[in-house]
Amino acid sequence: MSPMTLNPALIPTGARKLVRALVLLSLAAAPAAAASPIWTQQQELKAFDGAAGDYFGGCISVSGDTAVIGAPGKNGFQGAAYVFVQSGGVWSLQQELTASDGAPNDQFGAIPSVSGDTALIAAMGKNGGQGAVYVFVRSGGVWKQQQELTASDGAPGDNLGYFVSVSGSTAVIAAPGKNAFQGAAYVFAQSGGTWSQQQKLTAADGAANDQFGVSVSVSGNTLLIGAPFKTVASNPNVYLQGAAYVFVESGGVWSLQQELTASDSATGDFLGYSVSVSGDTALVGAMNKNSAQGAAYVFMRSGTVWSQQQELTASDGSASNQFGYFVSLSGGMSLIGALGKTVNSNAHQGVAYVFAQGGGLWSQQQELTASDGVAGDYFGGFASVSGNTAVIGANTRNNDQGVAYVFTSPQPAITGLIVSGGGFNMAPNAWVEIYGASLAPPSVGADGLLWSSAPSFASGQMPTQLQGVSVTVNGKPAYVSFISATQVNVLTPLDSTTGAVAVTINNGTTTSPALTANVQPVSPGFLRFNDGIHIAAEHADYSLLGPASLSVPGSTFTPAKPGEIILLYGDGFGLPVSTITTGSDAQTGPLPTLPQVTIGDTMATVQYAGLISPGLYQINVVVPSTAVNGDNQVIATYAGASSPTGAMIPVSQ
Repeated sequence: MSPMTLNPALIPTGARKLVRALVLLSLAAAPAAAASPIWTQQQELKAFDGAAGDYFGGCISVSGDTAVIGAPGKNGFQGAAYVFVQSGGVWSLQQELTASDGAPNDQFGAIPSVSGDTALIAAMGKNGGQGAVYVFVRSGGVWKQQQELTASDGAPGDNLGYFVSVSGSTAVIAAPGKNAFQGAAYVFAQSGGTWSQQQKLTAADGAANDQFGVSVSVSGNTLLIGAPFKTVASNPNVYLQGAAYVFVESGGVWSLQQELTASDSATGDFLGYSVSVSGDTALVGAMNKNSAQGAAYVFMRSGTVWSQQQELTASDGSASNQFGYFVSLSGGMSLIGALGKTVNSNAHQGVAYVFAQGGGLWSQQQELTASDGVAGDYFGGFASVSGNTAVIGANTRNNDQGVAYVFTSPQPAITGLIVSGGGFNMAPNAWVEIYGASLAPPSVGADGLLWSSAPSFASGQMPTQLQGVSVTVNGKPAYVSFISATQVNVLTPLDSTTGAVAVTINNGTTTSPALTANVQPVSPGFLRFNDGIHIAAEHADYSLLGPASLSVPGSTFTPAKPGEIILLYGDGFGLPVSTITTGSDAQTGPLPTLPQVTIGDTMATVQYAGLISPGLYQINVVVPSTAVNGDNQVIATYAGASSPTGAMIPVSQ
């Protein structure tokens, strides 16, 4: 399950090695579809001193209750940036920011990036296009310029600050014009209130006109940089398909981890024109793909390897929409702009699409448009999402004066759920992942909260709420193990009710509309590792069983051998012989009867099957002598129900 559904403290000592891999487990079933989260336009933001040609809303950055909106065209393209803050559902101007040494054509505000009380505002046109970035810090509600950042080897035409991204004490500043538009990016680190250049990054295979750095995004120790005009060497007959580069930091040094390209790249796609990274997920836009209809690609990291997970397109896309012109990722929600889309016969009015992630799959949830949109607004040219807040710009509106629109999804909404048994079929005392929007308060943070570290955790009893977040199944409280804005993991209550039941989430203030699921006595399924294919399994000595390609720091995976005893882990097998206490963190006992398990096409001998901790079952089986080399499908049948197909274990003779 992801990020984790079971507390390591709940796993018996013999299975400790599996615990190290639990963070990579997946229920491996597609999320059941539900009603889309309701994003509504909350407010329209304008500059109090706006004028034609300001291009307000051409660049936006949102962090929690703070939004910074640039107006690079203001005052003869000297530029300005406006900070808005939200209180009680209303956004108001906190301060207008300008550079202390601003001059015409600096384009201050071309790109802002805000993280907490720190904002970086770029002025890529400064000093003949050499560029500079200004650091502002907020204290007591007042923003003050702290520092001006420039590159150690800056030169006119570098366009330092064409894009900038800040996360905590790390900032990356792009200069795509550097070295005949080959491009570069500069990492700055903050220490003791002072920012200093840490490293200059370039593409190892860079060439003139790649424009490495047209887009950048940093999240923790991971950095994503787009080079949309790159011709990838592996396919030199396809031009300008674009690429994105992932860099990671270790010991203060950033190094290339991987170059990302699309599986279906084509000439002129411009992959990397927009990028956004959050944890182990990267979103890369290719706004020129398919006659500029556009696309965006989701890449996921497992261990140190990134792989393309999904290609996203608009459900109503058409040529020249430029879907993917801008992308913004926040946890399990993403916002993708299509500024060229025609709306109600209004050419280039523009739209933005909300996609939500559930169980490793992304689906379009809603199409956002401005309530007063008109032709030529180019709504969606720049957008930013943070939690349940999205701010979308329309910088050409009203003779290029520009506006920005705030959309929110304040009501928690369940978009789907996953159980190992598949679909809506839950069982009592089984683990369920619930996906949606606004499921937890902003105070939980982007990484979410596990129950073992929560203040409300009580030894011996699983909590029914974390940070005010609670879940009911058939009106009874479930046991909450993990919460975030887009995902909540729970253990279902002990309840003999079967059939259709209502599932609701309260995020501490509001209860979601109910999602209807089905409860049956058993819904067997195997937990799987993060590749979504291989079962969470161990050898009899508790070493991890799986293909060598699976990666867990400090762990080694090896395949099974015919004739050996292996331990398979799953859930949804119903209640054990022994009496268990609902909500107890100590639940054990054998099943009344043994399930049938087939490995490959052969019935395997089952030696033991039982509950070893809340919701987690261990099944000991003997690998048949007829098992073939490579992946063998495993299916368990119990009480008339079978586990989903596609679950594998590797075997080596």
